[in-house]
Amino acid sequence: MTMTDGQLPAVAASPQPGHLQTPPPPASVRAGLTTELLASIALTGFSIAVAAGYARVFTGWDFFGDLVVLTLSGHAFGFVARRLRLPGLVAVPLTAALMVWIIAAVHYRDSMSLLIPTGDTLELFRQEIEAVRQQFRTEVAPVSFEGGWDVLAAIGISLAVALSDAFAFRALARVEALVPGGALFIFIAALGTDRSRVALATALVFAGVVSMVALRAHHAPQRGAVIGAQSSPIKRIGPAALGTAAVVALAASCIGPRLPGADASPVYEIRGSGGGRVTNVISPLVDIRSRLTSRSNAEFFSVRADFASYWRLSALASFNGNEWGLPERSLTSADGELSTARAGTDELRQEITIAALGDKFVPTAPDPVAASPQKGLRWNADSSTLLKTDGKLIAGSIFEIVSASPRFDLRTLQTATSNDAGDAIYLELPDNFPLSVRELAREVTAVSTTPYEAAITLQDWFRSQFEYSLEVQPGHSNSAIEEFLSDRVGYCEQFAGTYAAMMRTLGVPARVAVGFTPGNFNGERYSVLGKNAHAWPELWFDGLGWVLFEPTPGRGAPGAEYYTNVAFDQDATGVDTGSFPDVSLEGAVPEIPVSPSTTTAGSVGTTPDDIPVSPSTVSQPVELTGAAAGTPKEKKTSFPTGRLIVLPLIGVAVAVPELTRRWRRHRASTDSDATIALLWRQSLSGLHDVGVHPAASLTPIECARHASVTLPVIARPLASLAAAVTEVSYAPSGAANQVAECRQWKRQIERAVKDSLSPLARVRRYFTRLS
Repeated sequence: MTMTDGQLPAVAASPQPGHLQTPPPPASVRAGLTTELLASIALTGFSIAVAAGYARVFTGWDFFGDLVVLTLSGHAFGFVARRLRLPGLVAVPLTAALMVWIIAAVHYRDSMSLLIPTGDTLELFRQEIEAVRQQFRTEVAPVSFEGGWDVLAAIGISLAVALSDAFAFRALARVEALVPGGALFIFIAALGTDRSRVALATALVFAGVVSMVALRAHHAPQRGAVIGAQSSPIKRIGPAALGTAAVVALAASCIGPRLPGADASPVYEIRGSGGGRVTNVISPLVDIRSRLTSRSNAEFFSVRADFASYWRLSALASFNGNEWGLPERSLTSADGELSTARAGTDELRQEITIAALGDKFVPTAPDPVAASPQKGLRWNADSSTLLKTDGKLIAGSIFEIVSASPRFDLRTLQTATSNDAGDAIYLELPDNFPLSVRELAREVTAVSTTPYEAAITLQDWFRSQFEYSLEVQPGHSNSAIEEFLSDRVGYCEQFAGTYAAMMRTLGVPARVAVGFTPGNFNGERYSVLGKNAHAWPELWFDGLGWVLFEPTPGRGAPGAEYYTNVAFDQDATGVDTGSFPDVSLEGAVPEIPVSPSTTTAGSVGTTPDDIPVSPSTVSQPVELTGAAAGTPKEKKTSFPTGRLIVLPLIGVAVAVPELTRRWRRHRASTDSDATIALLWRQSLSGLHDVGVHPAASLTPIECARHASVTLPVIARPLASLAAAVTEVSYAPSGAANQVAECRQWKRQIERAVKDSLSPLARVRRYFTRLS
C-alpha cells in the first residue's frame, strides 16, 4: 500500500522492539531551551555584578551603562550562536569581534567609516592604551571614566563575558564559569577604594550562587521517569537558586565585615603609601583631569585669606619622559617657621578648611614661610610642599599658614638671568626627548634675547595658537607632548608640562606647579571647587626665585598681571556660592587691605573685588588661523544610543522564527496522535535540508531505512519515530504514552541534521524553517 505526503498508511509492519530502545542522549542534548535561557540570564546577572565592581575605581556611575551593554550583547550573542548550532571555533571569535565593534562604536565612532573601524580607530586605541600604561603605576583610584581607562574597563569586562560564556556552555562548566568574572572583580577591588565594597561583594555572591544553581540544573541529566506532572524548569530552579543565593549573600555581607582583621591595614599596600620621602606620595598631577570633570562642582576646600592667589599643592621638578613627578627629597617637621621670606613679597595669611580634598597635599599660596604646628604635618622646601604624612586630609581639618606672596619688579625680570636654580634637576630632560620639540622651542623664541622675553613669547604663543579642551586623553609624556603640539588642543596638564619642558630645552630652569585657581569669593571666603584644579609652569630667575607664567588659555593668576600681561581668569561656569561656614580667626587674619596697588574699578566674571585687574591687560578673543583653526580628532565618550539601539531589534528579529515554531508546536500538542504525526512530518522536512527525499510511496519504516543510508547517525531515533507513527496510524492512542520519547527522538534527528550543515546553511535554515 502506498501513501502520499502527509498521509499515514493503513497497514504497516510491527515495529521491532529494539527500534524503540535508544541510548540516553548527552546532557547537552537533554537540556532544554528553557533551562539554557535561565542559565544564560543568571550568568548575565553575574557579569553585570562584576561590571558594577568598577564603581570602586571610577568616579560616579557613568561607566555602568556602557559596560552593561557589552555584557548583554556578549551573552545574548553567545545564546543565539548556540541556538544556530555554530561551533565554538566560529562562535567565540564572532563574539569577540562583536564586542570589539561595540567598544569601537562607543569610544571611537567618529573615526569609523560606515561603522567599520579604520586605521585612525586603531591609532586612537593605541594612543590611549599607551597613556594608560604610563599612568598605571602612579594613578590612584578613583579615576575618571575616560582617557583610555574606559577602554581598558571595556576590554576587561568583554574578556570576562566571553570566557565565562564559553566555559559555561561550551566546556559545560559550572563553578569554573564564574572564575573569569570573579578574578576581574578581585583585581578591581585590590586597586580600588572602599566605595560600596560590602554591597558590591554581596551582589556578586548573590549573582554567583544563582548562576551556579542555574548552570547545574541546565547541565544535570533529566530523570528517566517522573511520577505525575513534571514541573517547569522555572519552578524547579527558581526557588532553589534565589533562596540559596539570598542566604549565602546575607551571611557573607553580615559575617565578612566582622571577621578579625577585616578592617586592618593591608600586608602590602599596592595603592600608594606615605612615608618620610616625597617620592612615596603620588604626584597630584595624575588626578587633575578627574577633578576638572567628574568632580568639577564639588567643594574641595575653602580659604579665608588676605587676598586672592593660586593655591599650590606642590611643584614637580622631575621629568623622566613619562611624567612630571616629585624628586626624592627629605621631609622636615612643619612646626612653625618653614623658610625665610624673600625681599619684595607681601605677607598672605590663610585659614584653609578642608572639605573633600582627599589626598595628603595641603594647599597653600606661594610661598609658605610659616604654618601652625599640627601632628603629621611635614615640609619640603625644594618642592614647596606641605604634606599630611599620617593619613589623608580629613573633612573639617583647618590649617593656618602664612605665605610670602611674591611681587616681582618688571624691569628686574626683563634683565634677570636664569643660570643657577640650585639643583641640576630643573634642567634635566630624558635622553629620548623629541628633537622636534627642541627645534620648535628655538623657532618660537628665536627673536627673544633674554630668559624673560623667551618666557613671555612662548606663553603668548600657546595662548594664541592653542585651544583649551578637556576632550583629550590625559598625560604629559614625550608622546603626549608631541601629540599636543600637533593637535594644538589640551588642558592645563599639557600646557604646563609642555611649556616647562620647552623652556628647559632653552636652558631656563623650570618646574610644573599643581594646585587650584582662587575659586569663588562669597565676601568672606574663597570656595575652591574641583573645576578650579589647575597646573602652571614656574621658571627660575637668579636673585628672584620661582616666577609663575600662564600658558593655558582661559586662566590668569591674580597678582601677576603686570608681568604676564594676562588678566585674572578661571572657570566660572555654573558658579553657586551656596553657604559657607562662619569661621572666625579671632584676629589671626586681619581685614583685607585695600591699597592703590590692589584696587580695581571692576571685575571680570566672578572675580572678587580684591583681585587687581588692569583693563589694559584683559585678554581679548583670539581668532585661530592655519593649523590651529582646524578641528582635531577628538574621542567621543557619550553613549551612541541611536546606533546601538539596533542591537535589541536584531535580537528580536533573530528570536521571532524560534518563538513562532514553539507557538505552533504548543498549538498542535493537544492530541497525542496528531502530535506524533506532526513530529514525523517535521523530521521528514528536516531531512530535506541534507538532501534526503524519501519517495511518497514509502511507508514510515521504509523512509527511515532509506534516510539512514545517507545519514547513518539518525538510524535509531528515526526508526523508533517511524515505528511510533506507524502504531498510532493503526491503533489510535496506541502510542499516546510515547509522546515524550517521540519528542526526544525528533530532537536527536534535528541535532544530527544541524551538525551536518555548514554554518551558512544553518543560518538559512533557522530563518526559513517554519516548524
